[in-house]
Amino acid sequence: MGRKKPEIRIEMKKLIIDHYKSGKYIRKVSDILKISKSIVFSIISKYRKTGSVENKARTGLPAIFTPREQRWFVKKITINPKISAVKLTLEARKRFGKISHPETVRNILRNHDFHARVARRKPFISRVNQKERLKFARCYFKKPKEFWESVIFVEESKFNVFGSNGKQKVWRRLNTELKLRNLRDTVKHGVGSHFVWGCMSSFGTGNLELIDSKVNTYGFIDILKRNIRQSAQKMGILANFKLYQDNDPKRTSHVCRLWALYHCPMVIKTPAQSPDLNSIEHLWDNIQRHMHESKYYEQKYPERKTN
Repeated sequence: MGRKKPEIRIEMKKLIIDHYKSGKYIRKVSDILKISKSIVFSIISKYRKTGSVENKARTGLPAIFTPREQRWFVKKITINPKISAVKLTLEARKRFGKISHPETVRNILRNHDFHARVARRKPFISRVNQKERLKFARCYFKKPKEFWESVIFVEESKFNVFGSNGKQKVWRRLNTELKLRNLRDTVKHGVGSHFVWGCMSSFGTGNLELIDSKVNTYGFIDILKRNIRQSAQKMGILANFKLYQDNDPKRTSHVCRLWALYHCPMVIKTPAQSPDLNSIEHLWDNIQRHMHESKYYEQKYPERKTN
C-alpha cells in the first residue's frame, strides 16, 4: 500500500476558490496553478456543497508516544544516526513500557524531518590530514580555468563485476549527508574482480589499461610510459599537461618522482588521504553504476542479452 499523498494547503484551496469566483473555468484554474483538473474539480465541488474548504477534524487512535517521548527519539537519532528503528522500538519499550511497531518510530522520525538514506562512503581522514587538505584547497581554489584544463587525472580502480559492496542506511535531515556521524568510513580497496588504470582531463578520457592488482613501482612507471604522454597528445595538451595523482606509495617513491620530473611538465602534489579529491573518481563511479544497471537489465531480460 503506497504512502498517502499530502493534502493541498488551505491557502491553495482558497486561491482556487478565488479564481473560480472570478469566473474562470476549471481547466484555466488548473493551468494557472499547475494542479490537476481532478483536484481543482473536487475542491470546487466541496465548496459548492459545504460553502467551505476547511478540512474536517479527523478521528483516530491517540498517539502512542507523547510529544516529550517523541523528542527522546529525536535525541537518540541525533546522537547515533546509525541506530535502526527496530532497536529504537526495543529501547522505547524498556524505557516507557509501551509496545509499538518499528513503523511507528519511523513515522515519528519522518515527522521531525529525519529520513533513512544510504550512508555516503568517504575515506577516514586524520585531523592532521584534514588540515593539509584544507591548505591544499585554499592553495588551488583560485586557480584559473586554463590551469585545470591542462590537468590529467590519473588513478586505478577496481570493479566488482560480481557481487555487491552492500549498503548501510542512516537517519538524517536534508543536506546533512556529509556530517561525520552520517558517513560510512572506508579504507583502501576491498575485494574486486578487475583492476584498471585510466586517465582523464577536461578534454576527455585518455588510455585505459587492464592491470595487475599487485603492480609495483616499476610496473606503475611502465604504465605511465605507455600511456601518459600518448593520452596527453590525444587530448591536445602534451606541451603543458599537469599530472594529478594521489599519494599511493608506488607513486611517491623516489624512482617514480624522478621519472615524473623528467617526463611531465608539472606534477601536482596532493595531500595524504585524499583519493576523493581526484576528479576521475566520478568517472569510475559512473562506469560502476552503468555496470550494475546493465547487470540488472540482463538478469531481468535474459532474452535480450547481447554479446
